[in-house]
Amino acid sequence: MLKNKNNMISECARLFSYAKPHWKMFALTLMCMGLFTLFNGAQLALVKPVIDRLIRGGTIDFSSEEHSIQKQKDSGVIADNLKKKAVGKIKGTVFMSKLDKLSKKMTSSFTYIGVLAAIIAPFIFAFYYSQQYLKSYVMWSVLIDIRNQLCEHLLPQSLSYFEDRRSGDLISRLTNDITTTQYGLMMLFDSIILQPMRLLCGLGLAFYFSWKLSLLTFVAFPLIIIPVLIFGRKIKKYGMKSLKHLGELTDAMKEMFTGIRIVKAFKMENEESMEFRNINSRFFKRMMQTVKAKALNTSTTEFIYSLGLAAIIILGGYVVSTNRITPGELGGFVAVTGFMILTSIKKLAKCYGNLQESLAGASRVFELLDQKPSITDHPDAIELKKIEKGIAFKNVSFSYDSTLVLRDINLTVDKGQIIAIVGESGAGKSTLLDLIPRFYEPLSGTIEIDGIDINLIKCDSLLEQIAIVSQQTFLFNRSFTANILCGRRDASFEEIEDAARAANIHDFIIDLPKGYDTIVGEQGVKLS
Repeated sequence: MLKNKNNMISECARLFSYAKPHWKMFALTLMCMGLFTLFNGAQLALVKPVIDRLIRGGTIDFSSEEHSIQKQKDSGVIADNLKKKAVGKIKGTVFMSKLDKLSKKMTSSFTYIGVLAAIIAPFIFAFYYSQQYLKSYVMWSVLIDIRNQLCEHLLPQSLSYFEDRRSGDLISRLTNDITTTQYGLMMLFDSIILQPMRLLCGLGLAFYFSWKLSLLTFVAFPLIIIPVLIFGRKIKKYGMKSLKHLGELTDAMKEMFTGIRIVKAFKMENEESMEFRNINSRFFKRMMQTVKAKALNTSTTEFIYSLGLAAIIILGGYVVSTNRITPGELGGFVAVTGFMILTSIKKLAKCYGNLQESLAGASRVFELLDQKPSITDHPDAIELKKIEKGIAFKNVSFSYDSTLVLRDINLTVDKGQIIAIVGESGAGKSTLLDLIPRFYEPLSGTIEIDGIDINLIKCDSLLEQIAIVSQQTFLFNRSFTANILCGRRDASFEEIEDAARAANIHDFIIDLPKGYDTIVGEQGVKLS
């Protein structure tokens, strides 16, 4: 349990660390949250004088008349005319004068309290709006930063990194897991920061109204925290599995739509639909396990919350009847306890379960960010200005997992020499060439350019000397110009046209309505 707690704290701290570049907005958010809480508490504190005024205003003081009557009883002088006189006095001038006086006093008091509540209202509006806007600004800024960092971190990874992972899983982590992380950030701001502020403010007011009743609130803490910790671990566990199945679902959809021509050509619609249904069913089962744990967590919290209110009402009634606190103090205590203390505890308990589910997504995102690229520049790597001599393979071997593809290859290609590598499918021809730009690292041996080990040449510098024509044609969903510029970003438009002529597509392009600005579609689907 302690390990899980430490993991949760470290993951929350890591999420918060992304707010550092936005610390000014974050500080303003905290300030607005604090001020909103204080003004909200001040408004609830007005319940006490309202109730006390109502109770005192509706009661007439008979103590002086009763004292006089009792005195006469003790002296043995009680007569009917004295009773009539006392009753008549109460019903007459004294009653009316007291009622008028109390009415004016109450009206004046309620007007004062009402004006005070009206003055507080705009502050509550302003600070609530500000904290809502500011926390959303920080939250979305953090999400954008995480998504950008994740993309920038993944792109330098080696080809083997992507080949070992399903593309649907990577896409799911960049989309679904980031969205799940968003909910976690939202809860961190709304519950982990705001609710403790409201809880502390509520406890302060509760102790002001009645310190004895306030001690009851501490009984609710362990009753809520224990089941929350139990269900929280289950929620995160099931959440991780749900996100994994969601990645499989994304991968299945991507594969199905990418190969839609094959699916239709071989009438595979029924098989693909059944496969999708099976994956979706597994995802549904995992999701329902998460929902069940969350529902139990929330229901337990609501149950304890209701019991707490009932206990406060019963005990509160007792302390009022024994004149230990005023009705106004009880009313204020119940309002503060119900709207601030117990509500905050309930939201924090609910938040813990939801946060565990969201941190499951954050964990999967951090897992990608923690993966170090397997191919990096050597600390002493140099720039390769130009190839002067050629390329040499020296006893190079390579394997995919445990399958050896290349064994002790020795090959020298001089500058200006043209060679063709011929072999059966799967013999390792493409793999051999992929070792030159360092898409993969050889298992053993070295590859040298001009006598320099390519591991001692900067990757960017190495790639600038290599032109690759892939076996598989790929086009980005951009214009012809943007796709041709992938080979050289600083090429002029004349050079772009020359490249198109060399590929025998210039005439085709200029016949299109938008020419070189035509969007080719995903993988060039709009071209044929």
